[in-house]
Amino acid sequence: MLYELIDRAGRIGIRVRDSKSPLLGKFFEVPVFDPNPNFVFLAKFTPFDKPEVHTINTAQDDLQVQTPAVGTVTFTSEAGEVTLLATGNPASGLQLDFHDSTNGVSTPAWRTLDLGIPNHDGSLVVDFNRAVNYPFAFTAFATCPAPIEGNVVPFDVTAGERTPPFYFSEAGINVPFLFYVWWDEESAKVTRPWYDRFGLDITLLNPNHEHSALSLVGFDGVAMSGGEVAPLTRKARSRLVKVATEALTSRIPVIGIGAYAEFVIRAQRELRESEGYVDGIEEEYAGTEGKLLIVMNNELAPQNAGFDVVHTDASGLLYIEMPYDIPLESNFAEIEDFEAAMESDAPINSWEEFDFRVVSLIRQHR
Repeated sequence: MLYELIDRAGRIGIRVRDSKSPLLGKFFEVPVFDPNPNFVFLAKFTPFDKPEVHTINTAQDDLQVQTPAVGTVTFTSEAGEVTLLATGNPASGLQLDFHDSTNGVSTPAWRTLDLGIPNHDGSLVVDFNRAVNYPFAFTAFATCPAPIEGNVVPFDVTAGERTPPFYFSEAGINVPFLFYVWWDEESAKVTRPWYDRFGLDITLLNPNHEHSALSLVGFDGVAMSGGEVAPLTRKARSRLVKVATEALTSRIPVIGIGAYAEFVIRAQRELRESEGYVDGIEEEYAGTEGKLLIVMNNELAPQNAGFDVVHTDASGLLYIEMPYDIPLESNFAEIEDFEAAMESDAPINSWEEFDFRVVSLIRQHR
């Protein structure tokens, strides 16, 4: 155990570094984008006569600090000329903290890039493949500096480090979950906050968008949900089958909801066939008219969350059904109410209660 005294804008704190932290015990790797030469730029550093001091935010909402900008870094991209403020020291190494449009989707709220020492003529290389995460991407207790206002790269920087799957806060280690979904936008706005409240750290993706072969390493489960398959491109359909196959092979929970149950079923069939199994399934379970079909692998035990399994096929997939005509939001106000209803096997009377039980399934598996 190592203790450090830190000073942040006159506020004194003690930082604890614990080599036996549960977060380190769960650590696999920091996910990264594939290296891409298109994110390497020849740039020019122009120093200021004297540093410009800026007040910046940090990873803590109630803490601001001051940082000196020592000059500008300018380069030309397909989005036009880009000029950003650099910190650090030209004699020992420059640093670039930046935002871009991947923040909050596939990367943390901001990242940083070590630029090194510029040449005598001010030339240097900006290689976003070397962009890394600050500690705040791993823990809620970090005090990392945010970029100077305006340090925004005007294109998607799909290079460098991605958002780590694991995160440590007062609630303990998060439960990272990957969710490919295509329902209506209004439902998504209502339902997404439920996952945070119920304890699931969800990465929400549109299956039609490219995600650079996002790895499932570190995720505690994956789901795919949609009302119909027709809007999906051929690539999107193949992508969902591939994701489901990876989940099944890795023996992590995978759930297919609605029309997207098809991709879990297809992945299971192809995987079992490739492994030499002959399950003899001549006709797929059609489901009950007027009800939503949910399919999951047998890594999960849906009965433990109050779900009724209506069918189990020869390959081991589990099938449950939900009526469509239930309210979106629950009458329950407290988490304890949701838990009590689940433990008593009470009927599921809203989609909010359904989501609570799905989250409980994932947490039970962990």
